[in-house]
Amino acid sequence: MKPTAKKAATRRPIADRLIRKMRGYAGAKVVDLSAVREGSKNAEALQKTVASRETLADYHPAHAIYVYAQNQTSVMAEQLMMLPEMDRFARLFENAQDEYAPSGPPMSPLTLSFFTCWAFFDAGIGLGRETLGTTTMAVGKMFGMHEDLLRVIGLMQDSRMAVYVHEGLDNDKILLRELVTNRICKAICPSGYQGRFGELWYARVFPPPFAGLDEHVVFTTPYVLIDPGERDWLAYFERTLPHETAEKRTAAYERHMKWGPARDYWPEFVFEAYVNHRHDVIFLRGLPDVPESRPHSEANS
Repeated sequence: MKPTAKKAATRRPIADRLIRKMRGYAGAKVVDLSAVREGSKNAEALQKTVASRETLADYHPAHAIYVYAQNQTSVMAEQLMMLPEMDRFARLFENAQDEYAPSGPPMSPLTLSFFTCWAFFDAGIGLGRETLGTTTMAVGKMFGMHEDLLRVIGLMQDSRMAVYVHEGLDNDKILLRELVTNRICKAICPSGYQGRFGELWYARVFPPPFAGLDEHVVFTTPYVLIDPGERDWLAYFERTLPHETAEKRTAAYERHMKWGPARDYWPEFVFEAYVNHRHDVIFLRGLPDVPESRPHSEANS
């Protein structure tokens, strides 16, 4: 079975090489204590970047869980990328940072939440589409990461950006209908943007992380697609997706939104489609396959 957006890659040559190397370190009789001490210091410094319990207490519980998992993934990924087996990931990450300077508008339309989710969970390498997320989970599972943290990171790994239609509010929850699948969810938007009926959102929406929580989480600052509208986006997917059975078409849509036809397809779209922003929302214009429709594409330079 070919991997889809809902199934993490099963071929993991990078992770397997890394685990073998780390097992070798763990079993070695001679250990470079200076390297261990330096690694420990670096890990301690990185852990200080993780949101504190007090900070997380101010967040909605569903959001807080994902923030913590994202922080821990970042700490572990940064440590792993120091190893030679992770050189391809390190170069990809560094080159993308140089290209997009992710920080949010006005410096870059790519917010840190968008960029890190893409870099950790969507920027696949090799035929197995290994990511920093799948590698982190493989190493974490082998070396005793808590199963609840592994599960939440797995939810993040299985996530993807999507185009949603704003269907109004249910008390303080936002009703979002995914454009192609028509799935509806009730979500919170931590950026504070509530939006309005009929808007198109390009966003990454995480499912409820635990039983007892029913709120989905719009983890990225929402990108509102101000032009064109729903009809043109449906036409885009009609052009892009194969004319197959409904099940195969949905699977193709999920792969397209997760991986794109090229690794940087969706970051490039955001970068070139940027129009304007507020502190809680970013506005985009254009379609991914019509360069002239995107304000900052080379076609308009």
